[in-house]
Order: sequence, then structure tokens, then C-alpha cells
Amino acid sequence: MRRHGLTCDNLLRAELITADGEMLVADESRHPDLFWALRGGGGNFGVVTRFHFRLHPVTTVIAGLTLYPVERAADALRFFRERTDSAPDELTMLFAFLTAPRAPFVPGTLQGKPAVAIVCCYSGDSVEGERAVRPLKEWDRAGVDLVGAMPYTGPAVDARRRSAVRVHELLEVGIPRPADRRRDRNDHRARVRHGAPLAQVHVHHLGGAVARVPSDATAFAHRRASFAVNVVGMWTGSSDTERYVAWAKNFNDALQPHSNGGVYVNFLGNEGEAGVKAAYGEPTYTRLARVKGRYDPENVFRLNQNIQPRRD
Repeated sequence: MRRHGLTCDNLLRAELITADGEMLVADESRHPDLFWALRGGGGNFGVVTRFHFRLHPVTTVIAGLTLYPVERAADALRFFRERTDSAPDELTMLFAFLTAPRAPFVPGTLQGKPAVAIVCCYSGDSVEGERAVRPLKEWDRAGVDLVGAMPYTGPAVDARRRSAVRVHELLEVGIPRPADRRRDRNDHRARVRHGAPLAQVHVHHLGGAVARVPSDATAFAHRRASFAVNVVGMWTGSSDTERYVAWAKNFNDALQPHSNGGVYVNFLGNEGEAGVKAAYGEPTYTRLARVKGRYDPENVFRLNQNIQPRRD
């Protein structure tokens, strides 16, 4: 993403069927307003039967994660923040609060305990990649290190038998660098432990090629955000649903002072029109509504993150 941009940035042409059955081709020169809306506006405008993408060859990447006890959370987050400041476009990183899995590669003293992870993926020259991830591999050798060369394609995550609520924010100015380490450690530990054992918090690293696209070039407008934070409350039963939903929302409330007010549309659940408007921002949403009014005035395509048609 940071090297080649978002998926919508690499769409060259779309062939689709509109609500009235018309077959259209949308690109920069044909139906450019519709083409703009399709790049980030979801399934609001028709059924796309064929996408034409700009492709980038990626085979082997240097990727994986390092894992640490939650007591190292403040220091690890500070290290992550400093590394993302200077990361090349080829390197994308993610910080996660999670529960350490009960797996052979995790020390027994850490299995099933609150932990933090730094995940990375370098998609460029392997020699440069080894140099780029070396600080991560050398930062704390007491942690778990699973970073190495691997195929770009890999196994999917099995998320069956889980319920989830996701709350999320886009951080425009980045993660603050707190000064009181003892307070930070206690704060991070408290936030993680109040979640379900399956709960996670992901801090996604943005910027790079994503930020160099003008904010009005596509329907994805939040180009200046440095990070996207996804609070994921997961559990297996229904008895503690209220507690875990409250935990996720309280965590999100604590992020508000650092948010740009936007959210990432692909992380939205069934959060209504207000959530959809927050995902796009007022100018982009208004423009999308006008395109919707032109190509789907009766809102036939409404089982989605719905954009209400505007007919002016």
C-alpha cells in the first residue's frame, strides 16, 4: 500500500451494469464522475462485472511479526512510532495489542497472556529489505522474532465462531510520544486487560504512496492520516457482549483527541448514515450523493455502506 497505493488508486477501468440495466465503461475519459465514485464509494452505483487494474509484480517479501509482553507496550509503541517516521515506502508496519497465542513459537510464560506485536512487510529489494527490518529484529531480542523472507501470498486467518465489534479512527497527526513511561505502561496494560481474551487493537501504518494522491482524486479522501486504528472486540459467547462492546467504545473515546474525525469505510459495520458520512467527510459524501442520484436515483443498490442519492 505504501509503495503502490491503495487498490482504488490502481483501478484503470471498470465495466458495470447500472440500476436501469445500462452497461457502461467508466474510466478517466468515459463517465469520469462515476469512475471517481467507484474508487472508494463501494457498491453504491452498479454491479461491476470487470475491473481493470494496474498491476505490480511482488513475489518474495520480508515480513512477519515480533512479539513482546504487555509490560513492554509503551517502549514498543514508542519504537514503532519512531520507525514509522523514517520508514521507506517499501516498508509497511502495524502495531497490535493482543493475547499471545498458545503456539510452539511463543515462550510458555507468554502464552495466553496480554502482549503486543509489531508486524512488518517490506516489498522491495531483499538486501535493502534486510537493512530496513534490522532495527526491528535487533530492538529487543528477548521477544519473539518471526520476521523473514516469505512468499507474498500466504494463508488466510480463520475467524469462525467469533463475534466482533469494530471501532476505528484515522489519526492525522500520528501517535503522541508520551513522556511518563511508568504511567504509559500501566495505561496500556489496563486497556488491553479490560478487553476479551480474543480482543485486539491494530494501529495501521499509512502514508507513502497513499498520501501523495490528492484528496479529491478518488472517493477515499483521508490521505493525510498517518495511522488508522482499529479496535476489535472479539468473543465467543453472548453473556459478556455488553461489557466488550463498552470496552471497545471506551477505548475509541480515548483516541478522540488524536483523531482527524474520519473512519475507514472498509472497517465499518452497520453504523448507519452518520458512520458513512464520517468515512468520507462532508465534501466527498456530498459529491458521492450527487453521483448516486445520477446513476441510482431510486437507491436500488442500498445493502451496503449506503450513500443516499441526491438529485440536485
